[in-house]
Amino acid sequence: MAEPPREDARFYIDEHIRVYEGREAAERLRARSDLARLDPATGVTRVDEERWQEAQRYERRTWLERGRLVLSDRNEYHRERFAGYAPLRGRSFRRAIELGCGPFTNMRLILEHCRAERIHLLDPLIEDYLRHPACRYRGGRLGGLAQLRPAQLPAAARRPLGFLAAAANAVRVGGLRGRPVVLEPAPIEGFQTDHRFDLVVMINVLEHCRDAGAVLDKILQISAPGGVFVFHDVLYDAEELRRTLSTSYDAGHPLRVAQPVLREFLGRHFEPLMSAEYRVAQTFRGAVLDRRELYYIGVRRAAGAAEER
Repeated sequence: MAEPPREDARFYIDEHIRVYEGREAAERLRARSDLARLDPATGVTRVDEERWQEAQRYERRTWLERGRLVLSDRNEYHRERFAGYAPLRGRSFRRAIELGCGPFTNMRLILEHCRAERIHLLDPLIEDYLRHPACRYRGGRLGGLAQLRPAQLPAAARRPLGFLAAAANAVRVGGLRGRPVVLEPAPIEGFQTDHRFDLVVMINVLEHCRDAGAVLDKILQISAPGGVFVFHDVLYDAEELRRTLSTSYDAGHPLRVAQPVLREFLGRHFEPLMSAEYRVAQTFRGAVLDRRELYYIGVRRAAGAAEER
């Protein structure tokens, strides 16, 4: 009989994506931990440059070394959780941006259901990701029949009917040659632009950032009143974070933002079009990982309306 998961199991993941357990993990946790950065009310919302650069090295290795044959970063899974992006269907946007797009983007799936005149993709590692074999914006273009590579499709989509559906979606997103996109090689906190975006997408990104407060402020700076915000992240319980950070270290995820911070931000500045929470229960090397995830689409309130709330 398999040993049941232990709530006190320890693990340590370094920037080389090596996993340590048991006594070795405990020794490393005594030397290096995110626990000192924890605020009991808000979680870990800010780290220094050294800690963030460690996470960036982890992320680069994840996709350019260990994940070179990977075709997606759970993008289809997220689409399902967003109910197929139903609130966006039939909408048209003047300017859209995905923050933390990774090598594959969620935008390529979102634009199957809506239109955007101009598309921006932002990621601090975007120039590195252009070297990934399955990068979805090579040549500065997204979607399009000419960009479609059977080797980049899941097995089911390589069958005749599946490939026809994939081809139809590629044309819907980018026509024949693909939609030109503006690549923004910058962290969210340091992104400078004169544009306001009426579609802002940030899915599974906040944990990888350096300063959550600066990220949330940037979202407000670049999103147009009446624009749409598509957001996903983990809802961390502030009381549980101390135990989690005492028993684990994950070099690739420096931030752990407590859920009251996210709920206050979304409730104050956006009117929900959809909001869904899912419980995700997993085990990792004997450690219990029981968490909730938020999938949210909302419309940006005007500044005055947000201040009144």
